[in-house]
Amino acid sequence: MMRLEENAMGRGILLWLLGVPIPVIILLWLFFGH
Repeated sequence: MMRLEENAMGRGILLWLLGVPIPVIILLWLFFGH
């Protein structure tokens, strides 16, 4: 049970780390690209 919970947390953290920078990169690209 503990391993499953840790895997779920790890996946959530990875998805969060991958998901958060994307809008930031898009905003930076829009601001500095034009």
